[in-house]
Amino acid sequence: MKKFGIIGSTLTHSKSPQMQLAGLKYLGIDGSYEKFEIDQENFEFEITGLIRSLDGLNITIPYKEMIIKYLNIVDPLVERIGAANTIEVRDGKIYGFNTDYYGFKKSLENYDLKNSQVSILGSGGASKAIIAALEDIGVSTINVYVRNLKKASESLPNLARRSINIKLFTEQENLSDSKLIVNCTPVGQGRLSEGLPLSMNQINELKPDTIVYDLIYEKTKLLKASQDRGLRAIDGSDMLILQGVQSLSIWTKCNIDEGLIEAMKQGFFKA
Repeated sequence: MKKFGIIGSTLTHSKSPQMQLAGLKYLGIDGSYEKFEIDQENFEFEITGLIRSLDGLNITIPYKEMIIKYLNIVDPLVERIGAANTIEVRDGKIYGFNTDYYGFKKSLENYDLKNSQVSILGSGGASKAIIAALEDIGVSTINVYVRNLKKASESLPNLARRSINIKLFTEQENLSDSKLIVNCTPVGQGRLSEGLPLSMNQINELKPDTIVYDLIYEKTKLLKASQDRGLRAIDGSDMLILQGVQSLSIWTKCNIDEGLIEAMKQGFFKA
């Protein structure tokens, strides 16, 4: 039986197990998928043994960057982005991949963003994959708004920096020239569920054709406020499902088809 799982510091509300088990059932593969919560202070002690006991592993906050030094072989996207969210253990070697890139890019394939200006809120591990995907989509300018300029400048990936502007976020910043705004911060989830990553004034300034994309897969206050303004509001569920589909494809060598996507989508939304 194949053994898979997800590692993170807090996984109480993770829907990855029900989604991946639905995918394995669709493929007719006998396998398990478990959650492995590890505190940051125990990460180095536990991670190597855990990886070796599994066939594949998903990585989530806060370990997408920390995991890289434990990998034997990394996909070119991981090198470019500087973060990995999927591991495959094969023939005694540990391979690293980034499927967040695929999930985000495919979730926007019906929107024309070429040559447009976009804004990203936050510069963590998820934002790195988002930046790479947006550059490959062909946007003209990416404004990354952060609370700590020095930390963001050091952590962002080695991408085509001519198209990236790192800016200090303030609630006075006008984002109305952005065709797409992506929230990559945790504001709107968990203990921050009542928060807004933008002020109401900033939301009200946005143009009617602005797309507001929140990586959090619940209906956040940001998405509700955007919908109330008549804007296109997208939550993170499609990205999460699609990145999970590609992870399963890597582990099982299956082709990605609409049947698999639909099966994992149903698993994700199962109560």
